[in-house]
Amino acid sequence: MEILIALLERRGELVSKQDLLAQAWPNALAESADLTVHMSALRHALRDGQDGNRFIINIPGRGYCFIA
Repeated sequence: MEILIALLERRGELVSKQDLLAQAWPNALAESADLTVHMSALRHALRDGQDGNRFIINIPGRGYCFIA
């Protein structure tokens, strides 16, 4: 849920992987792979990519952007 909140707070803007990791896991050591797994689950829950709907885009190596 924290990942979605971070993306919605900055809707239309690139949110770096580091910012997402810091917001979702503020007191824990998390890696890019953790973010990838949870981003995949979030996209699945939102049905991102299904029926032509896009909500989250990835800017490779930089971060994510909520575009809906």
